[in-house]
Amino acid sequence: MENYISREVKQWVNTYGDEIELEIFEYSLSIHTRQRIFPISDRYFKVIATICREEPPFKDFFATGMAFQKSIAIKKAIQNLHNEAAY
Repeated sequence: MENYISREVKQWVNTYGDEIELEIFEYSLSIHTRQRIFPISDRYFKVIATICREEPPFKDFFATGMAFQKSIAIKKAIQNLHNEAAY
């Protein structure tokens, strides 16, 4: 069973005027789950990335990233968001 530790939100506007938001969750894993998913860490991060256009046509895109390091989870979420918004 995963246990919630913390939550953090970061927002900024890119050069095209789109609002980008990262919601970063930190979780603690039980011993059994830790051995299956991330055997080298007892914590992991899940990041939900959102981009919203500020001008018509209004579209929202969402993507997630997970890793045992915060920076890697953020990179994965942003890469997935870029791939999602490109289509």
